Amino acid sequence: MTGSHRPPSSPSRSSLRSLLPALLILATSWSALLLASPAFAQQVDTLPPHDGTFNWDDAKRALYANVNFRDAIDPKTRSKLTQGLPTEILFTALVYVADSTVPISTTYQTCRVTWHVWEEMYRVDVTRTNDPKPQRHWTPTINGVLRRCAQTNQLLIADAAQLSPGKAVHLKATVRINPISEELLAKLKRWVSRPAQTATAAPGSALFSTFTGLFMQRIGDAERTVEFGTRSSLPL
Repeated sequence: MTGSHRPPSSPSRSSLRSLLPALLILATSWSALLLASPAFAQQVDTLPPHDGTFNWDDAKRALYANVNFRDAIDPKTRSKLTQGLPTEILFTALVYVADSTVPISTTYQTCRVTWHVWEEMYRVDVTRTNDPKPQRHWTPTINGVLRRCAQTNQLLIADAAQLSPGKAVHLKATVRINPISEELLAKLKRWVSRPAQTATAAPGSALFSTFTGLFMQRIGDAERTVEFGTRSSLPL
């Protein structure tokens, strides 16, 4: 039939074969672009070494840490707190004896901060290694929040089964702002039920290896992740 429209012919196998190198380059470039984007590779900020104090309690046969990490709370996080947005600050750390590369224990503190309009107060729920049940505090100021959430006050880090008194120690710490991974938080909550003084996770055990892997993981699981270490210090 004259004047009929003929559909375009399908490309031959040889022509498709000739396009493969270009398609491969395009796919590789696109993958590299995706992997370089913040959604696929989260930046981990590193802070200079911090000073910390470590206190040995003879009566409890346990070691406690006091570390200030307010510099991990960036202006963006402070702005969220000021606006009253719910915020969680998670602190985890591995504990080392000086000059050793093998951690002897792990420790943990998390803070959930919510603003209550009618009370005009921040509610701060703190869970720590030595306080398995959340402790609730109220404060009207950001400084009050940071005092509870951006420093540790007598946080349990080891017991006599893990450390002999008189040895210098240091921490390798990670601070996560608004962790996204529910699995991570669930594991840490289970860890709180196994406080350090029970010695259920001794160095060398499979359980301890699981916990150290959990505390060291970098899986892009938070809005902001910051790492820092403390200088080695003898317990007081």
